[in-house]
Amino acid sequence: MEKNISEMTEKEILRQQLELLAESSKSCGDDCLAGITNSMLGIYSVLEPKDSSVL
Repeated sequence: MEKNISEMTEKEILRQQLELLAESSKSCGDDCLAGITNSMLGIYSVLEPKDSSVL
């Protein structure tokens, strides 16, 4: 069962955003891939740097 965003922790929301960006990167062209990568790096920088479970 999927949680409502209001019930999610910040970490859960950020992980979900990473998953959505990864899914989007599969079908985007080369012109948008750099932007998606930068977005993913920005999200990751907010997560605990020692948390390797998102890698």
